[in-house]
Amino acid sequence: MIIFITSTATTLAIFLFALWYVRSKGEMDARIRELGDQQRMVVQELDPFSQRVAFPFVHGAVSTFMSLMPTSLIARARRWLVTAGDTTTVSQFFSVVLVTSTLVPALWFVMLWIAKGGTISLIVLVPLPFLALGGVFVPMFLLRRSAKSRQKKVWRSMPSALDLLTTCVEAGLSLDFAMQRVAERYKGPLADEIERMIREIGLGKTRREALLDMAERLDLPDVSTFVNSVIQAEQLGTSVGQVLRVQSNQLRMRRRQRAEQVARQAPVKMVFPLVFFLMPSLFIVTIGPVVLSVIDTVNNK
Repeated sequence: MIIFITSTATTLAIFLFALWYVRSKGEMDARIRELGDQQRMVVQELDPFSQRVAFPFVHGAVSTFMSLMPTSLIARARRWLVTAGDTTTVSQFFSVVLVTSTLVPALWFVMLWIAKGGTISLIVLVPLPFLALGGVFVPMFLLRRSAKSRQKKVWRSMPSALDLLTTCVEAGLSLDFAMQRVAERYKGPLADEIERMIREIGLGKTRREALLDMAERLDLPDVSTFVNSVIQAEQLGTSVGQVLRVQSNQLRMRRRQRAEQVARQAPVKMVFPLVFFLMPSLFIVTIGPVVLSVIDTVNNK
């Protein structure tokens, strides 16, 4: 009976999450169709059960789950989602966290319940809180890894992009057209952020606000330094091309310094693998025959 209730609850949670996700995508597609063809609006009505029961239940469950989470964790997840490229919303991400934190312990419980022949033991109940915590922190770890990977791609493409930007500005193009040329020339997260910044300027934002928003989204010290230098150069009336060239040289110098720092840290990081993996094998090869000969000598006496 308990197995049936657990499997039913797990299946219902997965079904409601999939239904809510399909509904969110359907709403986005409907909005795009309405903007593209206002004369032929297509309104798709949801059936009464999903509209009155399923979606409010899922939304309430996710809202309750988020209210139980620490505010610092939610703020950190929101910042990492922005840095990762706004691929999903905060509520959608925590709905995934809710499913993983409940599904993994439920599967563990059901598997051990069946393996133990329908009896409850301490080994079945003890790992459940740790599995629930793993279901919360594993998606957070993957999100942070995705954000760090995107930041690394931006950091690697910045020197070449700054060189092209400097060349375009010194050739006579304005800063906006030069950034547009960089976005057309390069592909990747940096080009996507520059295109987004250009769109925001076209929608009415000032260049200063768009640049600061881009620096806040990427959350990289090098990008913040570049943005602050460009804003300061525009305010003081200095040459933007000269500032960009100085920033490009400094960025390459900082990359070289970081590479040297990582190289100096390599011997320290190699100590533990050498001690725990190489030294025991070396001791077995060098000292093992001596120990065996000593044991044979003692036994013969």
